Amino acid sequence: MKIYKSLNDFNKTNERTDITIGNFDGFHSGHRELIFETRDGWFHRSTVLSRLTAITFDPMPEEFFKKKGFFRIMSSEDKFKAFSESGFKHLIAIPFNEGFSKITAKEFIEDILIKKLNINCLTIGSNFRFGNKRLGDINLLKTYAQERDSEFSDEGKFHLKVIDLKKVFTPDTPVVSSSHIRELIVSGDFRSANKLLKNPISITGKVIHGEKRGKDLGYPTANINICDFYPINGIFLVEVLIKGYLHRHGLASWGNKPTFSGTENTLEVYIFNFDEDIYDEEIKIVFLDKLRDQIKFESKEELVKQMNDDHKNALVILRANNEL
Repeated sequence: MKIYKSLNDFNKTNERTDITIGNFDGFHSGHRELIFETRDGWFHRSTVLSRLTAITFDPMPEEFFKKKGFFRIMSSEDKFKAFSESGFKHLIAIPFNEGFSKITAKEFIEDILIKKLNINCLTIGSNFRFGNKRLGDINLLKTYAQERDSEFSDEGKFHLKVIDLKKVFTPDTPVVSSSHIRELIVSGDFRSANKLLKNPISITGKVIHGEKRGKDLGYPTANINICDFYPINGIFLVEVLIKGYLHRHGLASWGNKPTFSGTENTLEVYIFNFDEDIYDEEIKIVFLDKLRDQIKFESKEELVKQMNDDHKNALVILRANNEL
């Protein structure tokens, strides 16, 4: 797959493109349905794979506008990899900036989709909005598609495929969305979030030397070197991938360690049934469940008692899910 970091990098060719557009943050089940329809849906069963094109944004609009509470579910690198694995040949990662935010909906259709990308078919979700102030919608796209259908030969037609958003069968969440998944992450419901995502919630980092407090408490931990993470806090049941092949379960602590008056967030992992030296190794931590928030304890003894309880609770959960 070829990645273009701007529209200017994409050179127009005579080959027409089949396009889907969106943030695709998390590559959740709704995104994957959209990908399937773009690649294999009713109109595309005989499509030429070489013209499959995805448009996404980096940074995303919410990042540019500094939307309160917004955070990425997945990195750009993981998103690009997911598109490549899905069979796309072109991915245009448009830098969403002030200039792009002022492009009108009609300019987006006429100058970008039709003239620049020589579009053949656009597949989008039913809530798709675009253009300055998000004034462009499905109805505007339908108007263009209908006008070109009556005015142009097959080479000039603009086909439009709109799919319904994938449903989640719970009363409070009528559709799958990245916003809903962010809410699940913040609430600590990783089981539900992971069921919707292509890849489970995880973080990868190198094991570094820490303060050795965990060892003194009877729970030696691997300290992970990371700059930032999701806006969460607490003790979590995790799965740990070591050296790319060794799977273990464990308990992860993410936060500022209030019992020890910490000021900066740190990530520490106690790995069950494991005592190898893995300093400088890169490990992957997959989040399965949140056990509790971080708490400030009045004594070392209270903390150790709670850590013992956390360990027992983690084993109960693993047995209940047939993961132990």
